[in-house]
Amino acid sequence: MKSSRAARLSTAVGIIIAIAAGIFVFRAIASQWTAVRTSLAHADVEWLVAGVIVACLAMVAVAVPWRRALVLLGVETSLHNTVVWYFIGEIGKYVPGGIWPILGRGELARRGGLQRSAAYASVVLSLGALYLSAMLVTAVLVPLRFLDAGDTSALWVLVLLPIGLLALHHRVLEWLLARAERLFRRELKIQVPAWSASLGLVARYVPSWLLIGTATWCIARAFDPSVGWMTIAPAAVLSWIVGFVLVPVPGGVGVREAAFVALVGSSIPSSTRATIAIVARLTFMLVDAAGAAIGAAQWRRTQRRADGVAGA
Repeated sequence: MKSSRAARLSTAVGIIIAIAAGIFVFRAIASQWTAVRTSLAHADVEWLVAGVIVACLAMVAVAVPWRRALVLLGVETSLHNTVVWYFIGEIGKYVPGGIWPILGRGELARRGGLQRSAAYASVVLSLGALYLSAMLVTAVLVPLRFLDAGDTSALWVLVLLPIGLLALHHRVLEWLLARAERLFRRELKIQVPAWSASLGLVARYVPSWLLIGTATWCIARAFDPSVGWMTIAPAAVLSWIVGFVLVPVPGGVGVREAAFVALVGSSIPSSTRATIAIVARLTFMLVDAAGAAIGAAQWRRTQRRADGVAGA
């Protein structure tokens, strides 16, 4: 009975979070909708479809390495479960406060049978590796793109790259784990990965950022057939970093788009840049929503199967 009540309560909370996320995002893009409506009417549908497909691949590429983060912390689970938990839990990123995607993914992993401490630690490790990877990709592309064009004011976030890489050192993680155990007054059974293994996790996320940049470029091609990959992709990746660093903003809404428009530079008209930014946001929202819906269906199917086995 208690389990049933808890399930209903968690479902109600999930619905409220989903509604809140929709409201926040709608308000963020509604003010710019009039300016981009004309551009949308003349968009190349084939490139938009290509953008959606690549965006799907990008989000799957973000989800898959989470399993490696779990393995590094001494936890084994299936790739199917990892991807399902990822897409359902990530919907929380559209609610203000950076804690919601961590809470969503961590709690789903815990309900899936994983130890709570390892489940939550794996989410933090994967998020850190994900955005350090983005900074690494941006740092490589900086000499090729931002030294001669675009607004470079957002490059300050790359200062976090060496700090973050050092924070992944096993001695630093061991120190943080000891502080956490003292804070919670209990032993946290978490396996601290070697520094080389953590850096390997960062490298595993590089394809996801190349796909995110490519998806944004495909969307840009729908509105400007002459735009180059190097004009769009590096700006897209850097704008995601800026949106993540500013955690009080739900999913970086508004901040990410503003950073993208500034970083692309004057080679593209401002109205077209705004159109690309908003359509890219809507595309990734669509992918997130579809992934969450499919993941939720898979989760319910798994739960019913488990209940049937328990009943038998």
